[in-house]
Amino acid sequence: MLKTAWNEWCLKALQIETALLVLEEIELPEEMHGQQDAAEEKLLELARTWKGRQPVKDGRRWERQTQPGGTPSDAELLEMVSDFRADGKTWTLLRAVSDQREVVETLVAEGRACMAVEGSYYLGQWDEKDEVLEVGRDDDAGEPGTGVVLSATGEVQYTPDPEL
Repeated sequence: MLKTAWNEWCLKALQIETALLVLEEIELPEEMHGQQDAAEEKLLELARTWKGRQPVKDGRRWERQTQPGGTPSDAELLEMVSDFRADGKTWTLLRAVSDQREVVETLVAEGRACMAVEGSYYLGQWDEKDEVLEVGRDDDAGEPGTGVVLSATGEVQYTPDPEL
Protein backbone atom coordinates (compact mmCIF):
# COMPACT_ATOMS: atom_id res chain seq x y z
CA MET A 1 0.00 0.00 0.00
CA LEU A 2 1.13 3.56 -0.48
CA LYS A 3 2.91 5.29 2.37
CA THR A 4 0.34 8.00 3.02
CA ALA A 5 -0.98 9.61 6.18
CA TRP A 6 -4.42 8.16 5.40
CA ASN A 7 -3.15 4.59 5.01
CA GLU A 8 -1.01 4.77 8.15
CA TRP A 9 -3.92 6.18 10.13
CA CYS A 10 -6.26 3.45 8.82
CA LEU A 11 -3.90 0.65 9.78
CA LYS A 12 -3.61 1.93 13.34
CA ALA A 13 -7.39 2.41 13.56
CA LEU A 14 -7.90 -1.20 12.40
CA GLN A 15 -5.42 -2.42 15.01
CA ILE A 16 -7.23 -0.52 17.78
CA GLU A 17 -10.60 -1.88 16.64
CA THR A 18 -9.15 -5.40 16.54
CA ALA A 19 -7.76 -4.98 20.06
CA LEU A 20 -11.24 -3.97 21.25
CA LEU A 21 -12.82 -7.03 19.64
CA VAL A 22 -10.20 -9.33 21.11
CA LEU A 23 -10.58 -7.84 24.59
CA GLU A 24 -14.35 -8.36 24.42
CA GLU A 25 -13.88 -12.04 23.50
CA ILE A 26 -11.48 -12.98 26.31
CA GLU A 27 -13.26 -15.14 28.86
CA LEU A 28 -11.69 -14.12 32.13
CA PRO A 29 -12.72 -15.24 35.62
CA GLU A 30 -15.54 -13.27 37.22
CA GLU A 31 -13.17 -11.49 39.65
CA MET A 32 -11.31 -9.95 36.67
CA HIS A 33 -14.34 -8.53 34.83
CA GLY A 34 -13.88 -5.14 36.48
CA GLN A 35 -10.34 -4.89 35.15
CA GLN A 36 -11.47 -6.10 31.75
CA ASP A 37 -14.23 -3.47 31.65
CA ALA A 38 -11.75 -0.76 32.69
CA ALA A 39 -9.32 -1.86 29.97
CA GLU A 40 -12.14 -1.80 27.42
CA GLU A 41 -13.06 1.75 28.47
CA LYS A 42 -9.42 2.85 28.08
CA LEU A 43 -9.27 1.26 24.62
CA LEU A 44 -12.52 2.98 23.64
CA GLU A 45 -11.05 6.28 24.80
CA LEU A 46 -7.94 5.60 22.74
CA ALA A 47 -10.07 4.70 19.68
CA ARG A 48 -12.10 7.92 19.98
CA THR A 49 -8.95 10.01 20.36
CA TRP A 50 -7.38 8.29 17.34
CA LYS A 51 -10.56 8.79 15.31
CA GLY A 52 -10.30 12.51 16.05
CA ARG A 53 -6.88 12.53 14.36
CA GLN A 54 -8.24 11.18 11.08
CA PRO A 55 -6.36 12.87 8.24
CA VAL A 56 -7.86 14.04 4.99
CA LYS A 57 -7.18 11.77 2.04
CA ASP A 58 -4.60 13.29 -0.25
CA GLY A 59 -5.66 14.43 -3.69
CA ARG A 60 -3.56 12.21 -5.93
CA ARG A 61 -4.81 11.89 -9.47
CA TRP A 62 -4.56 8.48 -11.08
CA GLU A 63 -4.34 7.21 -14.62
CA ARG A 64 -5.74 3.70 -14.68
CA GLN A 65 -5.23 0.96 -17.24
CA THR A 66 -6.83 -2.47 -17.48
CA GLN A 67 -4.86 -4.86 -19.68
CA PRO A 68 -6.15 -8.40 -20.20
CA GLY A 69 -3.01 -10.51 -20.58
CA GLY A 70 -0.89 -7.41 -19.85
CA THR A 71 2.79 -7.42 -19.02
CA PRO A 72 3.73 -5.90 -15.64
CA SER A 73 6.86 -3.83 -15.10
CA ASP A 74 7.42 -5.34 -11.63
CA ALA A 75 9.88 -8.27 -11.73
CA GLU A 76 7.97 -10.44 -9.22
CA LEU A 77 4.70 -9.97 -11.07
CA LEU A 78 6.48 -10.67 -14.35
CA GLU A 79 7.62 -14.00 -12.92
CA MET A 80 4.02 -14.79 -12.00
CA VAL A 81 2.95 -14.01 -15.57
CA SER A 82 5.56 -16.47 -16.86
CA ASP A 83 4.05 -19.13 -14.61
CA PHE A 84 0.53 -18.24 -15.79
CA ARG A 85 1.63 -18.60 -19.41
CA ALA A 86 3.23 -21.97 -18.69
CA ASP A 87 0.03 -23.14 -16.93
CA GLY A 88 -2.28 -21.77 -19.63
CA LYS A 89 -4.02 -19.40 -17.20
CA THR A 90 -5.58 -16.08 -18.16
CA TRP A 91 -4.94 -12.89 -16.18
CA THR A 92 -5.57 -9.18 -16.17
CA LEU A 93 -3.06 -6.50 -15.25
CA LEU A 94 -4.39 -3.40 -13.55
CA ARG A 95 -1.91 -0.54 -13.56
CA ALA A 96 -2.45 2.78 -11.80
CA VAL A 97 0.05 5.62 -12.15
CA SER A 98 -0.30 8.67 -9.91
CA ASP A 99 0.48 12.27 -10.73
CA GLN A 100 3.40 11.78 -8.32
CA ARG A 101 4.74 8.96 -10.56
CA GLU A 102 3.83 6.19 -8.13
CA VAL A 103 2.97 2.92 -9.84
CA VAL A 104 0.61 0.31 -8.42
CA GLU A 105 0.30 -2.92 -10.39
CA THR A 106 -2.22 -5.63 -9.61
CA LEU A 107 -2.24 -8.99 -11.30
CA VAL A 108 -5.67 -10.65 -11.18
CA ALA A 109 -6.33 -14.30 -12.09
CA GLU A 110 -9.14 -16.64 -11.10
CA GLY A 111 -10.49 -14.36 -8.36
CA ARG A 112 -7.10 -13.97 -6.67
CA ALA A 113 -4.72 -11.03 -6.94
CA CYS A 114 -1.22 -9.90 -6.18
CA MET A 115 -0.55 -6.18 -5.82
CA ALA A 116 2.89 -4.60 -6.10
CA VAL A 117 3.32 -1.13 -4.67
CA GLU A 118 6.48 0.66 -3.55
CA GLY A 119 8.41 -2.61 -3.23
CA SER A 120 5.76 -4.37 -1.14
CA TYR A 121 3.47 -7.19 -2.21
CA TYR A 122 -0.07 -7.98 -1.11
CA LEU A 123 -1.87 -11.24 -1.92
CA GLY A 124 -5.51 -12.06 -1.48
CA GLN A 125 -9.00 -12.35 -2.87
CA TRP A 126 -9.96 -9.90 -5.64
CA ASP A 127 -13.46 -8.44 -5.48
CA GLU A 128 -14.31 -7.79 -9.13
CA LYS A 129 -17.42 -5.73 -8.38
CA ASP A 130 -15.77 -3.30 -5.95
CA GLU A 131 -12.31 -3.61 -7.56
CA VAL A 132 -10.55 -4.16 -4.24
CA LEU A 133 -8.01 -6.61 -2.88
CA GLU A 134 -8.94 -8.28 0.40
CA VAL A 135 -5.44 -8.91 1.75
CA GLY A 136 -4.80 -12.44 2.96
CA ARG A 137 -8.30 -13.65 2.16
CA ASP A 138 -8.60 -16.96 0.32
CA ASP A 139 -12.11 -18.34 0.00
CA ASP A 140 -10.88 -21.66 -1.41
CA ALA A 141 -8.62 -22.26 1.60
CA GLY A 142 -11.07 -20.83 4.15
CA GLU A 143 -8.73 -17.96 5.08
CA PRO A 144 -10.69 -14.89 6.27
CA GLY A 145 -7.86 -12.43 5.59
CA THR A 146 -6.30 -9.64 7.59
CA GLY A 147 -9.16 -7.15 7.43
CA VAL A 148 -7.09 -4.82 5.24
CA VAL A 149 -8.80 -3.95 1.97
CA LEU A 150 -6.86 -2.11 -0.74
CA SER A 151 -8.14 -0.29 -3.80
CA ALA A 152 -6.38 -0.73 -7.14
CA THR A 153 -4.46 2.47 -6.31
CA GLY A 154 -3.00 1.01 -3.10
CA GLU A 155 -5.26 3.02 -0.80
CA VAL A 156 -6.74 1.39 2.29
CA GLN A 157 -10.52 1.17 2.12
CA TYR A 158 -11.74 1.83 5.63
CA THR A 159 -14.73 3.41 7.33
CA PRO A 160 -14.32 4.11 11.07
CA ASP A 161 -16.81 2.42 13.37
CA PRO A 162 -19.59 5.01 13.86
CA GLU A 163 -20.08 3.84 17.47
CA LEU A 164 -16.64 5.14 18.46
